[in-house]
Amino acid sequence: MKIPLKQRFGLRVKELRLASGLSQEAFADHASIARSYMSRIERGMANPSLEAIEGLADALDVDPSELFVCVEPARLYEAVEVPFAADGSCFNPKLASPRDGTFRVGEKSSELRLSSFEEALAYLRTMPIAKWRRPNPTGNWGLVSATRWGPLTGTEDTSEKE
Repeated sequence: MKIPLKQRFGLRVKELRLASGLSQEAFADHASIARSYMSRIERGMANPSLEAIEGLADALDVDPSELFVCVEPARLYEAVEVPFAADGSCFNPKLASPRDGTFRVGEKSSELRLSSFEEALAYLRTMPIAKWRRPNPTGNWGLVSATRWGPLTGTEDTSEKE
């Protein structure tokens, strides 16, 4: 299946931003754009203007054409360590809420909605036991706890095993 241009563009911007070592928020500040707009670009939800494309390229110190080089989604997370639940499922980019694109993490009493996978993963790393929401086989979202951390491979199941 062909990935739409907006999504490929967003993945490429994200790949270059991650390679620069900047968080989404720090990069958005550096590029003089709102972090929420940066998030929408990286998720393929925005249609950036030519001026925005030029600004992103300048902030990344690349030629604008570099932003249109194809990227494989799995390459973005090759060396990322994520929390795994007892059933073998893990926290991963596919767990963004279909309603608003956020990731729900934290204790039930103090749950946060974070707009990017990286922000949510950073928060999970600060918790004594990482906890996040994910859908179960019936489609209801429930809270799960980590039993271990391991590499994200891009083939993880997002729901409980039956």
